Order: sequence, then structure tokens, then C-alpha cells
Amino acid sequence: MTNVEYNASVQALLGTSLAPGSQFPPDARQRGYTVNEAQRVDPILALDLDAAAKAMIEEARPRLDSLAPCADKANGAANCAETFIRDFGAKAYRRPLVDEQVDALKALYAAGAEDATYEDGIELTLRGMLQSPSFLYLTEIGPGTPEVDIRMDAHEIASALSFLFTGGPPDATLQELATGDDLLDPAEREAQARRLFASSAGQTRAVQMIQEWLSLDRILQTSKDSTVHQEFGDLRDDMDEETRAFIRSVLGDKGDVASFLSSTAEMGSGPLVSMYGENNGPQRSGLLNQGSFLSVFAHAQDTAPVLRGVNVLRKVLCQTIELPGSLAVQIIPPVPDPEKTTRERFAIHSQDGVCAECHESIDSIGFAFEGFDAMGAYRTKENNKDVDSTTKIALGLGFDGDYADSNELAAAISQSDLARQCFGQQMFSANSGEGIDTLGYEKTFAQLLSGLPLDQQGQLLEILVTFVKDDMFVERRAQ
Repeated sequence: MTNVEYNASVQALLGTSLAPGSQFPPDARQRGYTVNEAQRVDPILALDLDAAAKAMIEEARPRLDSLAPCADKANGAANCAETFIRDFGAKAYRRPLVDEQVDALKALYAAGAEDATYEDGIELTLRGMLQSPSFLYLTEIGPGTPEVDIRMDAHEIASALSFLFTGGPPDATLQELATGDDLLDPAEREAQARRLFASSAGQTRAVQMIQEWLSLDRILQTSKDSTVHQEFGDLRDDMDEETRAFIRSVLGDKGDVASFLSSTAEMGSGPLVSMYGENNGPQRSGLLNQGSFLSVFAHAQDTAPVLRGVNVLRKVLCQTIELPGSLAVQIIPPVPDPEKTTRERFAIHSQDGVCAECHESIDSIGFAFEGFDAMGAYRTKENNKDVDSTTKIALGLGFDGDYADSNELAAAISQSDLARQCFGQQMFSANSGEGIDTLGYEKTFAQLLSGLPLDQQGQLLEILVTFVKDDMFVERRAQ
């Protein structure tokens, strides 16, 4: 589980207000996404998990009578413990326990209760459950063996649906459906997907997907040189909330990629709008022109046309941009020059034959954002010189033309077929958990999306529904 999923799981199980996952080491990421097959419990995390279990159990002591009720602790404690193990264990492990698991937990209870109390035994049992692989990992093994292709069983499908759409464990409805075969039916999976997406937890999870797509969730870990951008520390939280509110607003409408990239809805607070310079600047189009994106993809003092351009190409347009190291190119950043604008300094790229080919595409997009400084404030001057945010796009990607700035460019990209197709690919990557796509799942999924009506192909909900209805959601190939 990711740290967010861990928090949601322990809160659902224990009714705790604690969120210990927020203090764990950062999640491993693949392609920028936290939901992936690379998540592992390493020795450092194992220590954190044990400390978290102890803290939550201590906090839960006043609620033990409701978590593990027992009317006759003197004579029936062992029976009460087994009932707790089977009932609570099924919720923790998200499936009925097998006899071997029950026996192991009964032994753990006995060790805790020996020369002690029923409550001591329950607490040790809880501590074991919360650190069990059956709790910490989402199983995808089905009724078969790892050596053959399998189809996940109903309990695993219920968990997969719930964690995809809410970032937490199955609710009572999914738990009930998991006792039968209903979730094997694509139509039932679609119905549950739409129900979960509309829930409060579903909307929160959707916001997380979009933030991770453009790395906007990194805003709270971003810092700036306070001698140059004095306001940033005070406005960073506002930028994060602006982005979240904007995403929620788009989700409440169509929830489509075109709106994420081009909507001009204003969500910023008073201080943030003042910093932006909105009274004198252009109306901002979509997420790419908000402070969160502009700050994350900038340096501590200055803008970063390359960072901004590369991330639009990779995450919005799904273009492969090789790292300079893989091309045996030594990176020499343009020398700081107080008499030049950033764009003038980066013009060196077009003069270097080795760099020019890649930077023709990168810089033509990155320069369009020069009207916004390193924290997203609108500007017309840099080093007392006019800022040039005009750009000419000639990439053959469906939106070639001349643009005045990043707002015009974002609006044009939002209407392109490539942006719509890329968004579907990115949302598949965000939720499939796959690393390098060696089995061609992405190509298969792209073909599925192409069968949808055109206006649905870029909608987040329809993309996710298409995924969960297909066999690839419930089938796993042998490794």
C-alpha cells in the first residue's frame, strides 16, 4: 500500500484519527505515480510500521471493548479471541482468513494473554495483523498458482476497485458483493466504479491522480530563495489548495483533460491572486498556468524553461525525451547574466548542434511560460528587459502555430487529439501499477479507449470505467 492507502486502511479499521503513514518515508514512484508494483517494506519502513502499530493500539485501548467484545472474559476469552481474529482479520486482510492464518493469530493471542489479560492478548494480535503482509500488500493471486495466468477472485476484485477509486479498503457494499460472483460481471464493476467515484473518498482519490499526473503534489516540498521570492513560503499552501479546488471543480463538470488544461475558472485566494498579478496579467488557462505547476518546475531563483517544456512533452503529450546522460551529452547550464533574460541565456541551445535537435521542441514549449516567474507571478520585465513569451510550435503534434504565451498554448494543446490520447495513457499508468510496459497493456488500453465516443475519451471517469470493465483489470499473467 502507499502511505495514503495505509492511512485510509488503519482509519477504517480502528476508527483512529492518527495518520502515521504521513510520517513514513516517501512512497516509491514509477513514472511519477505512487500506485505501483515497486512499493516494498524495507527495514526502515518495517521499524516505522511497528512504531505506528504500537501508537495506534495504545490510542485504541478505550475502544477495545467495541473492537473485540467479550461478555465472559474469565471463561470464554479464547473463543472471543477467535471470533475477533476471524471477523476483524477478514476486514484487515480484505478476505476470509484461511485456517493457517487463524492458527498463527491464535498463537499470537495466547502469547500476549499468558499471565496477562484478554486485552493484552488482543493488543498483541492487533499488532501482528497491522504488520502482516496480508494487510500491507494487496494480493493478486486468485485461486491458482503463481506459475499460471490467473483471474483474481471476488475479494481481490473488491479490493482492487476500492483502492483504485477511493484509495482505501472495500466498504460494506463491496464486502457483501465479494461474498458472491457479482464482481466477476463487468457491468457490476462499472456500477460500483461509478458509485465509488461519486463518493467523497472517490473525489479525493481523483484529485490525487490528477496532482500526480503533473507532479503538482510536489508543491508542498518545493522551496524558493526567500531573498528573491519572499512571499512563496506564505503562499505555498494556498497554491496547493487552489489546485485541489480547481481539480474538484473540473471533476464536478466533465472531468475531462480539455478542461484540466484550458478552464479559466478562478480558485485562488485573495493573497494568491494578488501575488499572481491578475489585475494586470492574462487570464490563466488550466493547471499548467497555476502557481503549483510553475513553482515545481522552476529553480529556487529563476524560471526553468527546460523543466517546464520537458514535463509538458512527457506528461501531457507522451513524448519520449531522452536524458542528456543517455546521449553522452554533458550539461552546461547557461551562465547567469544580470543583463540578459532567461530566454536570451538559453538561446545557447539553438547554437549547439548536439543540443539543438532536442531543445527545439523543449524550448519552444518552455519559453511560452516565461511570462510567469519562478513562483508563478505574472511579469513583463526580467533584469529590466522585456520578457518574451511568444513561441512558434512546429512539432507536427497537431497544434503547430504561433502563440503569444502559455495560456494560448495550453488552450490549443487541450483541444489536440494527442493530449486526449496521452491523458488516457497516463491515467492507465497511474492506476495499473505496472512498470515498463513489456506486455503491451498500454497499447491494448489505448485501443479500448479509441472505441469510446470522442467526447468520453478524455474524461477521467470514462477512462477508469473502461479499465475496470476489461479483462485486463481482473486477469494477471504469470511472471
